[in-house]
Parts: sequence; C-alpha cells; structure tokens
Amino acid sequence: MMDEYEFTSEEIERAFADAGGECECCGKQLVWSNSQVNGGRGQWEAHHGSRATPVILCTGGRENCHFYCGHNGNWKNRGITPRTHKGG
Repeated sequence: MMDEYEFTSEEIERAFADAGGECECCGKQLVWSNSQVNGGRGQWEAHHGSRATPVILCTGGRENCHFYCGHNGNWKNRGITPRTHKGG
C-alpha cells in the first residue's frame, strides 16, 4: 500500500506545470531537473503541506521556502501549506 503522504510523479509534474515552474511561496523561477538536489539554480521540492496536491517550493538560496514557508522555520513541523513568504 502506498503511503498517503507521498505523491505520484504525475501529480508532481502537474503541480509543477500548474505553478508555472515557479515557487508557490516566493515566485522564484525553478528548474524541473533540479528537484530534490542539493545545489544548482532553481532547486525545489514537491512539498506535502496540508492539501491533497503537492505544493512546489524552492529549497535553495536565502528564500528556502521549503524550510521557512513549508515548515515554518522548524524541520520538526510536519508541513504546512504556505500562505506568505516568511524567510530570507
């Protein structure tokens, strides 16, 4: 049985396209091939948040919306759907 917390590659691809290839918190332009990487321009994650579809968030630079917006600045927080940019 698939963990309900994970998304399929199709769901992630659709969410990335729906976000226009931008971070849904700060609007930073992202690079499709830099998903889940530790370096490079436009790195990002498909974040779980509190909705049924992935939230596309940047993971690099001083914005790091995955950390600041998606976990409210604390990795112990399971994940929230960001409403405003809180980092950087």
